[in-house]
Amino acid sequence: MPRSREQNEELRERSKTNILSKSVPYFAKNGLEGTKIGDLTKRIQISQGALYVYFNSKEDLYRELVKYCQEKVTTEDLLNYGEMDVPAIRKLRYVSDHILKKLSQDKMYVYYMILALEDLAKGRGHDENQLFDLLKNIIKEGQKDGSFPKGNTGKIADYYLSVVYIFSVKKCNDMNCEMLNSSELERVVRG
Repeated sequence: MPRSREQNEELRERSKTNILSKSVPYFAKNGLEGTKIGDLTKRIQISQGALYVYFNSKEDLYRELVKYCQEKVTTEDLLNYGEMDVPAIRKLRYVSDHILKKLSQDKMYVYYMILALEDLAKGRGHDENQLFDLLKNIIKEGQKDGSFPKGNTGKIADYYLSVVYIFSVKKCNDMNCEMLNSSELERVVRG
């Protein structure tokens, strides 16, 4: 019996997601510029033709991959910290604890974080990054209640995420490297 249109679409989406998930470690380690499609397809065990059925170019794959990783990093439980009825300093601690725990325990989360923050590290993508928005809002709230020093909230959120990015890259290269603790990471915000 032939597959229905819905079944074909579901199969297509599963295949596309499979390509994305298998591509994460390769792009995280090599970046967009260092990734060669031939090497990638060999690594994830598909043909180049199959890859191009789902993605128009390496850049198209990368854009989709960044969105995919941002979704993996900015989970509902992480975003919920911003909605809690607690002081901003406590929200920041929950976010910091969450991120650092995941980075220390989950190699895939390390890769997700690198790709989710890579555009920010290059000065792009601020308007499309929920983690950046979450931090900016927590910082703004903390500035209003006096727990954080005044300053440009976007710039401070950038600094915080830059530190997370750097430690993600370190962790990618050495899972046993010593990580920051939450207090050390939060100094970027607290001054």
